[in-house]
Amino acid sequence: MKTALTTPVNSNRTTQTSQLIPASATSVENPSTWMRDGYSPTEIILAAAFLTSLSIGGIASVIVAITGLVKTLVPVMVQSARENNK
Repeated sequence: MKTALTTPVNSNRTTQTSQLIPASATSVENPSTWMRDGYSPTEIILAAAFLTSLSIGGIASVIVAITGLVKTLVPVMVQSARENNK
């Protein structure tokens, strides 16, 4: 038994054409512009982190200074109160 595979032939061949559509401009700017103008997202994040660390360091130094002042003044105030009660 002989079998043959046949594929249908389309006698109505048409040519498809495609038109090239120019790409629209993207809304993302050139990174060199960010660096030149100083508003790079990375620069903003780093500046915020730096200012936050300075703020936290400043707050911590104020707390340490107040703690030291309290440790110095409380014994003197207690001793002065004892002398006044005698």
